[in-house]
Amino acid sequence: MAVYAIGDIQGCYDPLRKLLDKISFDPAKDRLWCVGDLVNRGPQSLEVLRFVKSLGNSCVCVLGNHDLHLLGQAAGKVPYASKDLKTVIKAPDADELIDWLRRRPLIHDDKDIGWCMVHAGLHPAWSLKKTKRRAARVEEVLQGKDWRKFCRFMHWCKLPAHDPEGKLMRRIFTASVLTRARYCTSSGDFNWSVRIGKPKRKAEKAWYSHEELAWRGKRRIVHGHWAAAGLVSDQPHVLGLDTGCVWGGKLTVVRLDGKKLKFRKVSCRACLTPGK
Repeated sequence: MAVYAIGDIQGCYDPLRKLLDKISFDPAKDRLWCVGDLVNRGPQSLEVLRFVKSLGNSCVCVLGNHDLHLLGQAAGKVPYASKDLKTVIKAPDADELIDWLRRRPLIHDDKDIGWCMVHAGLHPAWSLKKTKRRAARVEEVLQGKDWRKFCRFMHWCKLPAHDPEGKLMRRIFTASVLTRARYCTSSGDFNWSVRIGKPKRKAEKAWYSHEELAWRGKRRIVHGHWAAAGLVSDQPHVLGLDTGCVWGGKLTVVRLDGKKLKFRKVSCRACLTPGK
């Protein structure tokens, strides 16, 4: 059995299938890890959702910020629905797809191969055990009867820069760290606004660059989300796979099991959608 991790797909269905063919992915024996952001910006979010869902237990997918945005759209009263997301929401199997999506985890940990997966990043002061415990509380809400209310609130509220008081806001903060993290201080003060370039404050570094990281240990973290950073493969404890598929870059897959990482890529220039 081979275990593969693939970067942010974002509705790029044709490159996804091409890449899986390239590695001869066999769902009967192989496993595929998706780092989140299955949907949005690309042209075929509906096809991606249907295909990934059809893989069943052969695929593990964590939620990304664009996936949460789709859940917000499905919950109602949330603006900015791209044409592609509207196609998902109006599909005859929309309810089934949304129900499947909101039951995806925020973090996936596999001690057997020594890898853990999140969409964006981790809090420097949270151990892996604490992170999984906090993620489980958010997943419980997303999978429960009040998921619509939670998703709408998450869309409209101002994201807290650091760990707040109150059960609801703490869950919002947890979801934000796992699906939106890029830069933060060593104490966990997050900058949600900087996407390209570096922040002005010297104390803010990439979430994985601080000397003291409570989660650092036996696991290596695979993530996506940061297209501007590209392939992050020079770190001993993290691996970033967002190589800008939907922006005209490439879609990247890597084999995680084994002693040496093996990367494969396909071009996604046909998915470039200016103005979206």
